[in-house]
Amino acid sequence: MSGFRSDVDRLAQSGGEFDDLAGRARRIADALRRAVDDTGACWGDDEFGQRFDAAHRPQADAALAAADELPRRLSELGGKLTATADTTRRTDADQADALRRLAGEG
Repeated sequence: MSGFRSDVDRLAQSGGEFDDLAGRARRIADALRRAVDDTGACWGDDEFGQRFDAAHRPQADAALAAADELPRRLSELGGKLTATADTTRRTDADQADALRRLAGEG
């Protein structure tokens, strides 16, 4: 025996909760994007504003892109957790059937 144990019911339940988390993350990312878009270039377009934009725009764009990507990644993770629980259940059932056959019970 490997000593490995898992609570597949809890794993499956947790996997299902990621869709709600992804939905919340989507709403937050959308609100953030709207706020940034509505604010515009509040630092102005003078020399200082242009320098500020050049220094900070790449990081701001990266943060918005990451916020946009998070919901998809959360959904994927939830799906993987649920799939892992399903695979574990199938494997356990298959192994139990194989042991019963070896014992002459099936």
